Amino acid sequence: MTGIHHVEVKNRDAVFKFDLYRNITIVRGDSGTGKTTLYEMIADYTRLKEASGVNVTCDKPCVALTDIDWRNQLKGINDSIIFIDEGADFLKTKDFADAVKNTDNYYVIFNRESLHDLPYSVEEIYEIKASGKYHSFKKMFKHNSKHFYYKEKAPTKLKYDTLLTEDSRSGYQFYQHYFENSDIACFTSGSNSAIFKWLKEHEDRKVFVIADGAAFGSEIDRIMKIRSFSNIRLCLPESFEWLILKSGIINTTDMEMLDDPSDYIESAEYFSWENFFEKYLIGITVDTPFQYAKHEINSVYLNPVNSNKIINEIYVK
Repeated sequence: MTGIHHVEVKNRDAVFKFDLYRNITIVRGDSGTGKTTLYEMIADYTRLKEASGVNVTCDKPCVALTDIDWRNQLKGINDSIIFIDEGADFLKTKDFADAVKNTDNYYVIFNRESLHDLPYSVEEIYEIKASGKYHSFKKMFKHNSKHFYYKEKAPTKLKYDTLLTEDSRSGYQFYQHYFENSDIACFTSGSNSAIFKWLKEHEDRKVFVIADGAAFGSEIDRIMKIRSFSNIRLCLPESFEWLILKSGIINTTDMEMLDDPSDYIESAEYFSWENFFEKYLIGITVDTPFQYAKHEINSVYLNPVNSNKIINEIYVK
């Protein structure tokens, strides 16, 4: 499945309207905010259709996944939007993540806890906002135009002494080269999940963290709760390859794709958007001076003109 899908779910007591942009959407929030109501409306509609008193409007089928025999139920659903209620025992399992991977469905998951086996985006974590009987989705995490994510107030300037990235290959090589003659030390955590541990062990540092936002959803909440978060700037572009493409140093006719990728990224082929941008960048640069490889950064990206254009996308300076 590709594209943005608008969903309206209503009965005589409640109306929910929201858009889905990617294969995995997480809906969080305390009890009483409408999560269970929305799920139960979808579940009733799945069982009884129009006889349920629920009306569902969408260009794709909307169905509820139950906790009973979920594997077989999932095997029979294609090209649909699947809603999963919080508390489902299988949500935190690797079996579920493996079953979801390479399917052509979109998933709306109601869950208050992080799901570390699913690569979901920081952009697709929502809470439900209500005005009377009308409900909508609101993004939970704020950010500015340079992909800085923050709590309540936009971050002030901070003199960094450290750059930390989860990328241990081309991205890390790029940042290490860029800052080699500066006062900023570069480190790699090796993975998204290891960033939290690294920051806890180095709370005396002023750290610029850069990671792939397309798969950082399960990590953002606990990092924002670190006691020294005021000494951290959390920068989460889609991916390093996306930054290169956005910088404009490579001629491509698909710049619209970078601003609105939903129509281009097939969920059955790409579990997370950073996989798409990596393959796309490799594909359009093959046999050119800008040929990109994940394991080792091409020196063309390290020359000052090009590297400054990439850095300017995140404004580390």
